[in-house]
Amino acid sequence: MIKPAKREFHIILATCILALSVIGLFWVTNRGETPEYTLKLSTPVNGTITMTETSNPENSEKTPGNPLIDEPSTITNHGLVKLSGPAGVKALVFGGAVAESQGTTNKEELSWHALVSKALLDKYPGNFQWHFKTTENATINTVSAYAPEATPDTDLIILCLGRNDWATVTTEDFKHKYEELLAELKVLSPGANIFLVVEPPVKNVANNNKSFPYRQVIIELGEKHQLPVIDEWTAFISDPTPLAGLLADGVNPNDKGYQVFAAEVVKGFEGYLSGEY
Repeated sequence: MIKPAKREFHIILATCILALSVIGLFWVTNRGETPEYTLKLSTPVNGTITMTETSNPENSEKTPGNPLIDEPSTITNHGLVKLSGPAGVKALVFGGAVAESQGTTNKEELSWHALVSKALLDKYPGNFQWHFKTTENATINTVSAYAPEATPDTDLIILCLGRNDWATVTTEDFKHKYEELLAELKVLSPGANIFLVVEPPVKNVANNNKSFPYRQVIIELGEKHQLPVIDEWTAFISDPTPLAGLLADGVNPNDKGYQVFAAEVVKGFEGYLSGEY
């Protein structure tokens, strides 16, 4: 019984020795090497890791805007009110000799519009950009032909006419054409303020009597359409200086006359800005 047991022992021992030999051989052939595991990262060439946030389907709605950042506004200011800010008021003047300050000794310094700009310079941060479309002895017919000069970016339109129309149209025709002009200007320049000017009287009393009814039409149209009227006729008659002292040639104002003219324009502008109209 002893011999078979011995034989089994030798077999087991041989098996263990063979197993150890195989393990040793594997260790010797793979000594110093470790398995290689590769972690693939989406890494840019420059070595910085870019992190992206995946969207959550539950939060896919539009992110609200930052309340501290002003969104671009489509609302823009137009009209004479731009004078209250650091902006330019694009003013378009239609009319005749008075509109272009004929009779003054220095249009650059003493014209009515130059005096208006100076008077308002210290009161408002804005300024005027004056544009004129005038012709001597202008009537409603000639001014109506100039209407296309008005553009969407026009802020202020001043109509200075009426004293020459008695020789060309009746008061009814004048009223009708004046209203047509107003309607067209409102379409061409929807954001503009329109001021109606009643021109000052002249030295010739007979001509004043003929043009006076046209003055009344302008005042009535201003009331009807709720437009500011600058009544230079009343301003000249009411001034302490006699009418002859305000006219250069019996028709157009002189330097003193344009001071009166400008003061009335300033009064009208400031009245509008203060909410009188």
